[in-house]
Amino acid sequence: MATEPATVLADLHFAEAPRWHDGRLWFSDFYAGQVMSAREDGSDLRLEAAVAQQPSGLGWLPDGRLLVVSMRDQKILRREADGSLRVHADLSGLASGHLNDMVVDADGRAFVGCFGFDLRIVP
Repeated sequence: MATEPATVLADLHFAEAPRWHDGRLWFSDFYAGQVMSAREDGSDLRLEAAVAQQPSGLGWLPDGRLLVVSMRDQKILRREADGSLRVHADLSGLASGHLNDMVVDADGRAFVGCFGFDLRIVP
């Protein structure tokens, strides 16, 4: 049985990095600086984390803690049980541009993409 596509969330700034986790759709709202989650039908929209330096890729450690790419400062942030964000990895000495998407494997290894250039100076 096929279903027709339907908009379940609107008025987002720039949503990306969608992930399905624990029965919810998780995504980064890039320009709003927010990681959000919602039920499949778009209800129960929750702010999961505020990331000032633009959130992107999402993943989870084996213990359930959320990892979030913080693009502009080239860090991976980890959300602790109390909701606070901590630096999980600082890639600023390695990355040649903004970080972007990420995938985390079952062992908790995070693989992070990088633009390879600074978007602010591209002609």
